[in-house]
Amino acid sequence: MASYLLRRLLGMLPLLVGITIVCFVVIHLAPGGPTDLQTDLNPKVSAQARARLAALYGLDQPLHMQYGRWLMQLVRGDLGRSFADDRPVTSKILERIPVTLTIELLAMALILAVAIPIGVTGAVRPGSPADQCATFVAFVGFAMPSFWLALMLMSWFGVRLGWLPISGLQSLDYEAMRWWERWLDGAAHLVLPVFVSAFGGVAGFSRFMRGSMAEALRQPYVRTAVAKGLPASRVVYRHALRNALLPVVTILGLSVPGLISGSVIVEAIYAIPGMGRLYFDAVMARDYPIIMGVLLIGAVLTLLGNLLADVAYAVVDPRIRYE
Repeated sequence: MASYLLRRLLGMLPLLVGITIVCFVVIHLAPGGPTDLQTDLNPKVSAQARARLAALYGLDQPLHMQYGRWLMQLVRGDLGRSFADDRPVTSKILERIPVTLTIELLAMALILAVAIPIGVTGAVRPGSPADQCATFVAFVGFAMPSFWLALMLMSWFGVRLGWLPISGLQSLDYEAMRWWERWLDGAAHLVLPVFVSAFGGVAGFSRFMRGSMAEALRQPYVRTAVAKGLPASRVVYRHALRNALLPVVTILGLSVPGLISGSVIVEAIYAIPGMGRLYFDAVMARDYPIIMGVLLIGAVLTLLGNLLADVAYAVVDPRIRYE
């Protein structure tokens, strides 16, 4: 296993470099630039001022030289400085990661806690009222846009009923609250973002789980266990479920980047200062260092997520071994 992990990690390096090259070229090919956004609304800005601003950002150099400079900074552990406020990219990202990570981990926990039992129930009792209800909810989850759901929940529970806050992570009087009131206030602010983030995931995971579980229940070893007279719960949860989790492990591995990158729509609607909002603002401002920093984190997490999924296969299924 150790040699397998080492080979995979070494193989990620050239792939990661290739991903950064593609991302760097694509964002520079997009129309507009940092200097255009800062000078277009000011008719008094001269061509010389534009040129000096481009030289300040290093945008007057050829694209391959700009990438080489960025890559050398990356090797030294420096992601550069933001064009917007000249702050280090690393510090801006580290400020936003805890917020996004909290929301996405809670959403993922909710997805697994709800989707796995729903999928197992639907596979064990196909066509039952519970299975039909779960199928209907799954179709609704696939079809319903997340921004519409976020706005409807905000309007109903926040504006009409006034039960939940609709923006931010803290109330205005947060500093004057006692410790348990602060905890409740933070939890109340997270209810709607976590629910919206998890709703579509529950639909997808429950369908994958149902299909995988139904396939596992048709296998010969399950029929053999039933013929031996084993209890139904043991057959389902000890024999079938472990093998049915393999596709779910794959999806979990591919979901790792989302734990950090966050949801642009949810964070924008609920005014949450997370990674998704940071990336959206950076794209609108053509803040290349921020964009590259977020894309780099997403690429690294995608590669690590695939590796973790492969390793988890060996944990879930003892038949799989990496020599």
